[in-house]
Amino acid sequence: MRCEKSDMVEEMLDAPVTGPSLWTAADFHGGDLMFELNDKDLKELDQALDGVKRRGLSLGEFGAEEFPLPGLQGKLAEVRHDVTAGKGFALIRGIRVDEYDIEDLEMIYWGIGAYLGTGLGQNANGDLLTHVTFHDLDPSNPNVRGYQDRRHQEPHNDLADMVGLLCVRKAKSGGASSIVNMTAVYNEFLKRRPDLLPIMYRGFHLDYRGEGADPKSTTPYTVPIFARQEGRLSCFYGRRGIDGAFEKRGQEPSIHEREALALIDELIMTPDFRLDMDLQPGDIQIVNNYSVLHARTAYEDYEDPSQWRLLLRLWLNTPAAKPPESIARFTRRGFEDVAQRG
Repeated sequence: MRCEKSDMVEEMLDAPVTGPSLWTAADFHGGDLMFELNDKDLKELDQALDGVKRRGLSLGEFGAEEFPLPGLQGKLAEVRHDVTAGKGFALIRGIRVDEYDIEDLEMIYWGIGAYLGTGLGQNANGDLLTHVTFHDLDPSNPNVRGYQDRRHQEPHNDLADMVGLLCVRKAKSGGASSIVNMTAVYNEFLKRRPDLLPIMYRGFHLDYRGEGADPKSTTPYTVPIFARQEGRLSCFYGRRGIDGAFEKRGQEPSIHEREALALIDELIMTPDFRLDMDLQPGDIQIVNNYSVLHARTAYEDYEDPSQWRLLLRLWLNTPAAKPPESIARFTRRGFEDVAQRG
């Protein structure tokens, strides 16, 4: 796969990136990570839930105006700022998941998300919330998504400005969540192999992973791993999508492309650049899709399917994100360009 120069390649950042998006795992302690919900916050959520149910509104049919949170909205504004203009992630703790059925929990989650951004469809079917749980699909199928099985997930991005995960049930063992600071990764990449940065800015074709009529479809354009806009660094990386595109296009990476990918794979596994989170039931993790990658360890479930690990995934877009067009045309496309192939 040749990464010929594209008209969407931005000027490279040739100096280390500084600012609030740069951190290491040692910078944080337990209390620094969380926005705790108190009894007043939870009461507001219950009242807002009752309101949308009385009006007969379903998931996706209401926003912040129909889901009023007069006290909690200030805390959620802090969350949004932390994610979009700060360290790139936030953890909300305290949803009492055992007090709701799954439908009500989804409504509350959607209502919280409405204060952070605009909810998106997550697949060709337009599902607004994805159940991250075991789906008992053929693991040898290259189009099986990572959220559908129990295997380890390498650090990657999703197709949105922000990604939310609400923990409903933990696994019997494993399933820890990790986030990787790509600002720190970039600085180390720049220090060690600046000669390979042009490859990272040009990027690679990506595998659509079966979303669309043609299971062999890939992006017709390359998506950069690193890009800049107005001096701001953004990233997008998923090795599985890159390798899948190489295979489906019947091509091989060059020697320098192999070196660049090997280095990025090494750096995203560096412990100092990674923050591990043991999400508890009722925790909501929100991440900036352009400044951090997220990952998950393999896990083992309980025998009872009703007790299997379950997280609810929410994709959100927000004007505050401002990703470069070279990345946004992939992450913000929804599934429009895939559907056009069907």
